[in-house]
Amino acid sequence: MRHEHSINLEYEIRLQVIQTLIKEAEHLMDYLYLVVVEINPSDGYVSVHPETPEPLFSKIAKNLEQPIAGKFSKASSPLLAAVNF
Repeated sequence: MRHEHSINLEYEIRLQVIQTLIKEAEHLMDYLYLVVVEINPSDGYVSVHPETPEPLFSKIAKNLEQPIAGKFSKASSPLLAAVNF
């Protein structure tokens, strides 16, 4: 079941990133592959990785909403997961 939660979280974050770019900077959609988002599997906290170039970093970071607390189960690994788009 944990894998299902991880997939749902990744989908939710991917959708947020794409919607943000469409609203704020559609001309940057070709650079979506440069976006890296970190997900802390123990609490579901997400953040944009510092290696994501500007202006992508700023536009996504300011609009990134955290998943609803308790929506995703806690993982046993404290390691961060990075999601490339």
